[in-house]
Amino acid sequence: MNTILWDGENVFPEKIELFKKFLKKYLRSVNNTALLSDNPFHYDSSADKFLNSEIQEYYFLWSIA
Repeated sequence: MNTILWDGENVFPEKIELFKKFLKKYLRSVNNTALLSDNPFHYDSSADKFLNSEIQEYYFLWSIA
């Protein structure tokens, strides 16, 4: 069974909170905050992935670094 955690409605696991902080800081440093304002961080905890493909790409790279 999938467990979807909705941004703003659920508490994310610590790993996901760390990623959110990293991504926000990174996108601010490269002046690309539009991704943050247009896309919520909805997360599928059972699949360990974000529902938004752009955020998921960053998450994948961050998780293997």
